[in-house]
Order: sequence, then C-alpha cells, then structure tokens
Amino acid sequence: MNPNLIQFTFGFNLPLFALNDYIWFDSAIDLFLIFFVGLFSFVLLFLFRLKRKRLALEDQEKVAQYKIYGFFSSILFEESLSEQDFNRKVEKFKKKIPFKKRWCKELLIENIIDLDKNLKGNQKEILVKAYLQFGLFTYMKSLLETGRWYYISKALYYWRELGYAPSSKAIYPFVKYKNMQIRTAALLAYISLSEEDPLKILEDYADFISPIDELKLIDIIQRKKIKKPAQLGQWLDFNIPTHVGFVLKLVAHYNALEYKDKVLELLENENEHIRKSALNVVKKLYISDAESYLIKMYQQESEETKIFILDTLSEIGSTEAENFLYEVVNSQNRSEILLAAMEGLKRLDSEYFQKEYAPQSTLAAVKKHVLDPHI
Repeated sequence: MNPNLIQFTFGFNLPLFALNDYIWFDSAIDLFLIFFVGLFSFVLLFLFRLKRKRLALEDQEKVAQYKIYGFFSSILFEESLSEQDFNRKVEKFKKKIPFKKRWCKELLIENIIDLDKNLKGNQKEILVKAYLQFGLFTYMKSLLETGRWYYISKALYYWRELGYAPSSKAIYPFVKYKNMQIRTAALLAYISLSEEDPLKILEDYADFISPIDELKLIDIIQRKKIKKPAQLGQWLDFNIPTHVGFVLKLVAHYNALEYKDKVLELLENENEHIRKSALNVVKKLYISDAESYLIKMYQQESEETKIFILDTLSEIGSTEAENFLYEVVNSQNRSEILLAAMEGLKRLDSEYFQKEYAPQSTLAAVKKHVLDPHI
C-alpha cells in the first residue's frame, strides 16, 4: 500500500494528502521552532494588549480623579446648599464618571478618607453625606457579602479609616469569621468605630492577641479616649492568657488601682505571659505591696523575667528589696542579671552600691559599667 495514502475502515483507500509534498519542515526541530515562534508571538501580542489596556485604565483613572477633585471642591466650599440640591449634584456627577466600575467607587472612598483626614471644621458631615448618597456604604457591605477575604479586608480597612460609626454593626459578626486575619481586622475596626461599650467585644473574641495587636488597640483607645469599662475587673478572669495580658495593660492604662489585689494574685499565675503582664502593672502603678511577691517568685522565673523583676524592685523597693538585690549581686549569676541587680542598687541609692569590690573582679567591672555604660 502506498505510504502516502490513508486507509479508512470502510474498505477503500483515499488520498487525503501527501505529507512530504505539502509540509515544508523536515524534522521535529522545525516543528518545535514554528510552535515556539507562534507561542512567542502570541505572548507578545497578549502583553502588548494588556499594556494598552492598563495604560487606558490609568488614563481613565486620572480623568476620573480630576473630576472627583472638582466635584468635592464644589460641594465642600459652596455655602447654603440644600439637601435636594446636594443630592441632585451627586446624581448628576455619577453620570460624568464610570461610577459602576469597582475601581471608581473605591477611588471615591479613598478621596473621602483623604479629605476627612486633611480637612477640619464641619467638612466631616458633608463627606459622610456624600459617602451615603453615592451608595458607598451599600457597596462596602456588598464587599463583605462576597465571602472573599481580600474584599472583606478591604471593606474593614475602608470603614476603619473612614470612621463611620454605624458601620460597626455590620463589622461585629466578622469577629467570629473563619479566617483569623479577618477576625483580627474586625476586632480593630469595631473598637475603632463602635460608640457603645466598644471593648465589650473582647468577650466574644476568642483569638490570640499578639503584642502588635495590643499596641494597636491601646493606640485606638488613647485616640478615641474610650472610658474605662465597667467590666474590667471581671475580664481579669478571662480563660485566654493573652486576653488577661491585654486586660492587665488596660488596668495600667486606666490607673485602676482598685484591682491591685487581683494583680497581686496574677503574679502567681501558672502562665508566664500573665505573670509578666502583671509585673508590668506593678511597675507602672508603683504597687509597693508586690515587693514580697516578686522576691518569692524570682527563683522560679526565666532569666528574662528575673531581669524584669529586678528592674521592678528597683522602682518600688524598700530595704527588703535592697537586701535582696545585694544578695543577687553576690551570687553566681550571668552578667545580665548582675547588671540589673547593680543598676537596681544604684537607683535605690543603696549603701550597698557604695561598697568597693576587688580590682579586676567581675563585680568591679559590673559597677564600672553601671556608672558609665560606655565602659
């Protein structure tokens, strides 16, 4: 049978095409090169079109941004604008920009946030009116409903930056969301926005509170000037160690000395994080009653906690603390411990610090370093 013919199962031969006559490549390498050139050309064309599309979008965004600037300039500085005229202006402006595009809505939100941060006076009220009239609150709720962590995070961030208090109700359920990052973002956003006992949400928050989150929360509390919660004493009995640690920071922040006995009790807690947090309260609130507790717990602690205990004793200590620090100085300890104890004696202006130590000895060197840290 002719090799250039293909035989069908119907029982006859059909000259479909002659491969050697019509295909000009002679090997698999030629076929690969053709495929590679074709693929490369396709990728170049795709990247070129993508580049053009991105540039076109950037131009569109620049035009929209220019129009947004003009719009907000007109409504923020125009006097005696009635509610009806304001709403009419918003609806008219929506037709001048690609408002239905997601990026355009988010550009409006970002502009409102920037203006709110940079302008003072009664502009906040006007910006919130614009935010609501544009339907941006509904748009941000729709981001939450997507169920996608990226959009949820974006909505939580926008709400927190915008400072629109009523959005706290929509944020609250996300404190129990399946994604931990979302839960943390929801906690920060809710406390930032809620006007009704915002810290009470700690009772529903079951996650680890990291040191960074603690700093963020304290910063929010300071900026909002949140009043001391009535449940503060009850929260010291939380089952989650990091929650107790954070509540102890709140005790220090609010100078809540009425919880002194509970703080002393927590110095003996089995969890080191709680003990260290309680130590911090003792030092910041100058709870001198803790002196004997600190001396008692010293031996069982890690080196880091021991140094913190010595530092705290040097702030709140009496003669008992002086004697203990001197005992530590004369014991076999690492240089970090010796430095902390010697520094404590110096701060307490103790007679023990005036003692002379044998030249070339470790304690002599430690004392010199305390007198001059550059040595």
